[in-house]
Amino acid sequence: MDFSLDSTQTELRDSLRRYLAAEVAPIVNRYEAEARMVPQEMVEAMRDFGLLGGMLQEKDGGYGLPMMTYGMLIAELARVWPSLRSIVSTSNLAASVLSDGGSPYLKEKYLPRVLSGEAIASFALSEPNIGSDAANIETRAVETETGWRVNGRKLYISLGTVCELGVVFVQTQRKSGERGVSCLLFERAMAGFSSSPISKMGMLSCPLGELLFEDVEIPAANLIGTEGKGFALAKKYLNIGRCVVAFSALGIAEAAYEAAVKYAGDRVQFGRPIGGFQLVQQLVADMMTLVETSRLLCWRAADALDRGAPDSQMLCSMAKRHATDAVLRVAEMSMQVHGGAGYTSLFPVERHYRDARHLSIAEGTNQIQALLMAQSVLGISALK
Repeated sequence: MDFSLDSTQTELRDSLRRYLAAEVAPIVNRYEAEARMVPQEMVEAMRDFGLLGGMLQEKDGGYGLPMMTYGMLIAELARVWPSLRSIVSTSNLAASVLSDGGSPYLKEKYLPRVLSGEAIASFALSEPNIGSDAANIETRAVETETGWRVNGRKLYISLGTVCELGVVFVQTQRKSGERGVSCLLFERAMAGFSSSPISKMGMLSCPLGELLFEDVEIPAANLIGTEGKGFALAKKYLNIGRCVVAFSALGIAEAAYEAAVKYAGDRVQFGRPIGGFQLVQQLVADMMTLVETSRLLCWRAADALDRGAPDSQMLCSMAKRHATDAVLRVAEMSMQVHGGAGYTSLFPVERHYRDARHLSIAEGTNQIQALLMAQSVLGISALK
């Protein structure tokens, strides 16, 4: 059992760190304060580090990275700018679904532009009445002579207001009356499609939106995967997404912990650095432990995914649940170390907390993860 990165992983990490420190870190606070979207050129630059299309097969334009390597890069990205991380992982999620189930025609037409960062893609699953109960999607797609006519609303969609295209999960209904969840590729330019922004508390440089489909005609050729079998495709990549969310939480936790350590060494009270006080040291020790246990569970889940282990789904749920709970505790303790300064925008720790808060909800709430974990050992579903 080896708990170290190999030379290739170390080289990738260090290269990404240098770029993020020089080009990205200096603008993060300003862009987030102004709710300005991440610059397009920075999204496109992620291609050079294996982050856009990282896990896709090389034949589809990806890098074929194992989850362990991709996750490590995601953590580095989240450590500096969670909004940029969200844009990258959302685009990758849509690209993975397209790569897995898309026809050669769809992949040739859309994948190169998504993987270059030129075209922003979204993943549209959640709805006003559908979150954890994703199998009961209400958005409808009725069969037509040329494809599908889609009507419905999608809510809380990352990049929903800026995406050029995306994958949308719908209830398809054939003329024969047969129904099932299917996945379709849509374009913003399609008549009847519109979007509107949704305000949120964190990651303000990654837009969130509501999508509205009003008699949107989607060609039959835009079906991804098998008709009526789209939910299996969604579940597959939501599981990988949970591991990505766990690594994202790890990155933010590292940033919050590092900020606390620096402040504890710089801030002087009663004639000495506050890092010399026992209760501050206790907070630092607790943060260290939470960061390290999150790292170990992230690596464990990534390794299971890479090996195709039968317990990979349970481990992804466990890593996601632990790391996203842990990052909130780390961010809160970091704010406590900073005292009154931590509550202000003069230091980044209040942003770390805001950016991390949604992670315990994304890709299935932590309460749902607990049910999935328990089901894996009890063999009893609490959802049926």
